[in-house]
Amino acid sequence: MTFRRLPALVVFSGSLLLFVVQPMLGRTLLPSFGGTAAVWTVCLAAYQTLLLAGYFYAHLVARRTPRRQCVLHLSMLALGVLWAVTFAALRPVLKTGIGNSGAPAFEVLLCVLAFIGLPYVLLSANSTLIQSWLAHSIYGQESGTGSPDQDGVHNASRRGRDIYRLYAISNLGSFVGLLVYPFLLEPCVSLTAQWWAFAACLAGYTMLVAFLGRRICEMRAVETEPPPPVRSPLVTQRDFAFADRAPIAHAMLWWILPAVSVFQLNAITTHLTQDVMPLPLLWVVLLGLFLLSYVLGFSGLAGSHLGGWCAATILFVGAAGVAEDKGGSLIHFGMNLLAGGGLCLVGGTFLHGRLYALRPAHGQLTQYYLYGAAGGAVGGLLASLVAPMVFRRVTEYPVAMGLTLLIAMLHIVTQWRTGQKRWAWAGAVAAVIAFAALIWAAVSVADTKGRTIICRMRGFHGLVTVTEMPASVGHGATKGIVREFVHGGTVHGMQALIPGKERMPTTYYTETGGGFAIVNHANYRTGRPLRVGLVGCGIGVMLAYCRTNDFYRCFEISPEVAAVATNPALFTFFSGAPGKVELVLGDARKELEKELARQDEPYDVLIVDAFTGDNQPYHIFTREAFATYFKRLKPDGLLAVNISNWHLELMPFAKSVSGAFDVSVLGLSADKNLDRLAFGSLYAVYCREPGDIAIPAGVRLVDFTDIPDVVMPTDEKGSFNRYVTW
Repeated sequence: MTFRRLPALVVFSGSLLLFVVQPMLGRTLLPSFGGTAAVWTVCLAAYQTLLLAGYFYAHLVARRTPRRQCVLHLSMLALGVLWAVTFAALRPVLKTGIGNSGAPAFEVLLCVLAFIGLPYVLLSANSTLIQSWLAHSIYGQESGTGSPDQDGVHNASRRGRDIYRLYAISNLGSFVGLLVYPFLLEPCVSLTAQWWAFAACLAGYTMLVAFLGRRICEMRAVETEPPPPVRSPLVTQRDFAFADRAPIAHAMLWWILPAVSVFQLNAITTHLTQDVMPLPLLWVVLLGLFLLSYVLGFSGLAGSHLGGWCAATILFVGAAGVAEDKGGSLIHFGMNLLAGGGLCLVGGTFLHGRLYALRPAHGQLTQYYLYGAAGGAVGGLLASLVAPMVFRRVTEYPVAMGLTLLIAMLHIVTQWRTGQKRWAWAGAVAAVIAFAALIWAAVSVADTKGRTIICRMRGFHGLVTVTEMPASVGHGATKGIVREFVHGGTVHGMQALIPGKERMPTTYYTETGGGFAIVNHANYRTGRPLRVGLVGCGIGVMLAYCRTNDFYRCFEISPEVAAVATNPALFTFFSGAPGKVELVLGDARKELEKELARQDEPYDVLIVDAFTGDNQPYHIFTREAFATYFKRLKPDGLLAVNISNWHLELMPFAKSVSGAFDVSVLGLSADKNLDRLAFGSLYAVYCREPGDIAIPAGVRLVDFTDIPDVVMPTDEKGSFNRYVTW
């Protein structure tokens, strides 16, 4: 391998490892924190913080001589390998002691720092250190020997600046690593093997860095700086950044531009996954677009057409503003995805292209990246930790659009002042179109279908909204109102506040859906007491079946959902239940395992309702989880699983459960009935001892002979990818 390709290989492989370990740790932490999508958002903030630490480490190390840099960095990498090996060995023990605090966001941050802190910091320093080493070797070989080029900039200085394009290769490696994990590693390799493989790959990467360091140290190194660039009439304002020291205004932009781009990424991700429609792997798409924007920005492809990217960014801001809060259909989601994804790629390319245009001479290389990492960390923390505590809804999305638009408008002013009037006019026209679209979006009335928002809360587990609208149920019924409970972008229950209909089961929980297992249990039919467990209670619609002698225990992980469900001013399923009802706040699987350890009385019916919308909690989806569910059932008990989902085809999974535990399964497909506020639903009902079960009208049985066979996922290996309806 030629020396010219070796640095690119080292940078690419280090970044690939960095973006493989990110989702791998997220996958490791998810079961301990309830599987909520917010775990990944907080992980991103932690990664940004560690990235800042890595760039600070590179900035300090780069002050030493090349030989001392190599020795120090290799020593730290060896310690990082030991760190990774230790965590791989202790992971099964550590996972039992996390996820039990009352502050999950901060506990996730601490877990990221403790579990992969040092290896992540060292991999984060990968690109910056190697660029610094190469810049020093180039100056060492060419200092004082070259002549100024046509722009009056020394050849060595220009080659030193070209080293920044290695950052594009670094982000390309990150992009490949991002795709490798969910599509190759997660479905096929166990978590234990993944962590041991990461430790082995980190050791291999260390040897690769050692080889590169030896080659660089063998090159002739000169400690003096090259002569300053010669000024000439051809040098433009843009070239002033490459003088001995960059202006303070440029140094400020090194911080501001990454902060805005990371804040924008987090805001778009939160908006699409919580406020619009959750979709598996959507975060992969958005983060991939973000990384590609860095590739485009730092490869120089955006530099010569930065005005065009600026104009396109303004147009996408307008499109995002128009798409926001307009309806709730699949078309609406598609519009939001196109506008948000386009803004992530185009807006990110503009911001990162502008950042690349402000790159300094090699003497400030590590400072340049350090400022960028600091900005990214601030943007990530503001979006993932501060915004959920300050805003009741996803307000950071319009804030991100406003910040991006402001930077674009300032760039147009700069273009006009520097004589680039053609692109300035293009940006101005785009701004007029975008502002017209935003004004139209602001004054137009969103199609709420008569709904009025009466309550909205936001927390670690997402956005909770309660709406109401006038309605009547059935032909000629008394009119009243219907209240709707929405968690993220998915309806999780309704209540008809109409005289005589207050305790009517609705949505997915009528007798053709979730209520099927209850009304078909022998104890319910004969009037004997019934013991029921609900995994994911929502607003407690299933409590409509509760009788005076029944016992219901509801497991809910979100404090916001629990607060809404138990507030009689909003919903009365809990307060009006005639039997005994307990609400357990926490992760259902952990709580059921505690009950098993205490040898609590098992349930007659257990209903698992956690797969209908929000990013699915993988840990209650595995073979080990279902083993717990069946152990918590009496011999004649029924297990009902709500598998109604518009973006996952879960019938193969339902069939795999039956085969794995040798139990009978009924697949129930019910049509919607708006007269009874019933949604179309799909349930899998399991029993060890099949009995007489009456199939109600409007329900079709699923023929499992036509359903493909799949292997049931386990805690160690598996993913939702195979079930996605692409």
